[in-house]
Amino acid sequence: MEEIEKSVSEDMSSSDTNNISPKKKRKKGIILVLILLIGISCGLIATAILLEEKDEKTKKVKTEQKEVYSEYRMSGNNLQDFDLHFLQLEDGDKNIIYSPLSIKYALGMLQEGAKGNTKKQIESVIGEYQTKKYTNSQNMSFANAMFIKDTYQDNINLDYTDKLVQKYNAELLYDSFENANNINSWVKEKTLGNIDNLVDDHIKENKFLLINALAIDMEWKNLIQTTCSQGKLYSISYNHEKYSAFIEKICGDDSYKSLPFNENAMQAKAVEIGASINRYDIVKELGEENIRTTITDEYTKWLDKNTEDYKKTATPVDEYVNQFIEDLNENYNRIDESTDFSFYTDDEVKAFAKDLKEYNGITLQYVGIMPQDINLYIKNLNAKKIQSILDQLKEIKLENFEDRKITKIVGSIPLFNYHYDLNLIEDLKMLGIKDAFSKEEADLSKIVSKEKMYIDKAMHKANIEFSNEGIKAAAATGLGGLGSTGYGFEHLYEVPVVTIDLTFDKPYLFLIREKESGEVWFVGKVVQPTEKVQ
Repeated sequence: MEEIEKSVSEDMSSSDTNNISPKKKRKKGIILVLILLIGISCGLIATAILLEEKDEKTKKVKTEQKEVYSEYRMSGNNLQDFDLHFLQLEDGDKNIIYSPLSIKYALGMLQEGAKGNTKKQIESVIGEYQTKKYTNSQNMSFANAMFIKDTYQDNINLDYTDKLVQKYNAELLYDSFENANNINSWVKEKTLGNIDNLVDDHIKENKFLLINALAIDMEWKNLIQTTCSQGKLYSISYNHEKYSAFIEKICGDDSYKSLPFNENAMQAKAVEIGASINRYDIVKELGEENIRTTITDEYTKWLDKNTEDYKKTATPVDEYVNQFIEDLNENYNRIDESTDFSFYTDDEVKAFAKDLKEYNGITLQYVGIMPQDINLYIKNLNAKKIQSILDQLKEIKLENFEDRKITKIVGSIPLFNYHYDLNLIEDLKMLGIKDAFSKEEADLSKIVSKEKMYIDKAMHKANIEFSNEGIKAAAATGLGGLGSTGYGFEHLYEVPVVTIDLTFDKPYLFLIREKESGEVWFVGKVVQPTEKVQ
């Protein structure tokens, strides 16, 4: 991994080495967003790797070098098998959320202190992955730190701490380790107040702690579903054609749609999406002269049924027919959408993707993927399969839809809010990173050269809330207009409509990724939405 070109903004600058600033209270506006608005997604993750002094009686680290290979070796910073594999390792019918990005940075810091086979095993997974800088703001926080027991600081190799500062912009913080208060306060601050109990008071048994903390608090570019105070009503009715679409505005808690989820196992609270794309040129398909003949005949018969006084004020036949043709032409190539999104469907999956606002030069994208069978799908999951879906996501543009048809997209997305603790040590062992967790095999002599050390604990905590306004996520790793009615006369033509249903009503997986680079920040699985209709 290449060195970070320069340090991140002052928001991420190192705090005083002896005092950890308490977490500032979150702004009232953010709290209101969480409580009152629908459609915010909030993911929170924390992971910690703690290292413990080895018993002097334990065996020495073996010196022989072994060839190490991992099928999960990263070839870059885009979507990798590594990012998805934790879904396969943490099986079971439960909600999951974790941050591959946070885990990568924790492993990177650990790798800097490893030697021999311990280093090789970590490198075999990290591969070509490269760290880069992220700028802090009130919407995004990214921080690394090494907490060192104040009575142990002279034992830490300066070359190692210098590397952490230069390459990872890490803070070096000293603490008594008598309790976890200071460490948890730092994590809470760096995760925008969302993770406050990463480690417990067993920290007193350890000598130091490596932590990556990641948090985002971002809004969608547009609400998923408009509210009474924001957004334009999605109400579509084509001129003289039998087609309409409508989504109500959310004007209170009882305005949310009730979505039967997972074969009616529960009634989930959901938001709605919709789009209408008209590629049916009715004037061309039916023929302008045929339409003129039909409407002239019907409109004339209708006028004959009215009084002479009414006929004098009615639109003349030729003028009415000309306007009718003009109205029909206005329908063709018309696009209406309730919000911005892209999608993909085939016989196996549905996918829904939506962008967040750009923050600090970064645009994150949420992608939900619902297969027919979540367990079977995850069992055979790999980056190539997901990347194929991402590459085929369709934006709401005319060229992406079938000609000579009207396409109607409907869908409902459930709201959810949950947390999850990743079984990080066992998962990393399954990925081939084993020696670092072994008293006998670990070689972390670039951190502490005078004593034998190994990884004693590794925690990864996560929480996510998905709602209508945006996404909040954190991670810490320590490791339509109406048609003309013509004075009461109307003729509605039948039109060919293709309906695409993007309703997410079964367990599905999702990822939050950096749209430009493909870097995956969060991955999760929704088995049961937690927001229920009252």
